[in-house]
Amino acid sequence: MLITVASMTAACGNGDGAAPQNESTRPNTAAGLDTHHPGNVAFFKQFRMPNALLVKPPENLAAGADTATAVIVAEVADVRRTRVVGPPEARVPMTGIVLRPVETLHGKLRPELKDVIVEFTGEATVDSPESIAEMRASLPQGKAVWFLRWQGTPPPTSKPGARPIPRESKKFYGVVSLDGGMFVQGAENVVSPIAAESGETAGPPTMRKAGERFDKLSELAKKVRTLD
Repeated sequence: MLITVASMTAACGNGDGAAPQNESTRPNTAAGLDTHHPGNVAFFKQFRMPNALLVKPPENLAAGADTATAVIVAEVADVRRTRVVGPPEARVPMTGIVLRPVETLHGKLRPELKDVIVEFTGEATVDSPESIAEMRASLPQGKAVWFLRWQGTPPPTSKPGARPIPRESKKFYGVVSLDGGMFVQGAENVVSPIAAESGETAGPPTMRKAGERFDKLSELAKKVRTLD
């Protein structure tokens, strides 16, 4: 139940370019989806935000897919600092995960964007490159399923006088929710490692809980394909 990066950066600018990672669609991707890579969960846990402002996440995978610009199977190609946002007294660094798309399961990636970069809130030290270098040295292996929302997507409702979406934000995607916006193959079942409550089953239904009920990531991907 966490606020997404897209909503945090909707009123902020400043950013850098990224290496090209064009969308592609390849058949027979299921085999690699079900391989468990122990280091992947540890890598993605770095992007959890347990104290973030709570918002209601999508209640199931279908609702998550409807919210998303695209749901894709992708590998991680790189990680980098994208920009620093916020007022001078509260600057917040943003970290971008550069994806290499393997298959589009639902929706469509933005054709004008040659790079698929998913932004997350970075670490507290805005000028330090060390954390980026450390993450780059331990990039996750294999494939994950990502529910992506383009940051240029207009909000469902907006207040009179609201600021327009900055041009810089339109270069990036965010996950539809930090509580289930991406999934990887875990040791025993599918997990959403960016979710602070990953593995928790109590409470109302959410897309994370729905996704984590699958034993295999290929089964989750198959389910999302049927939603198109």
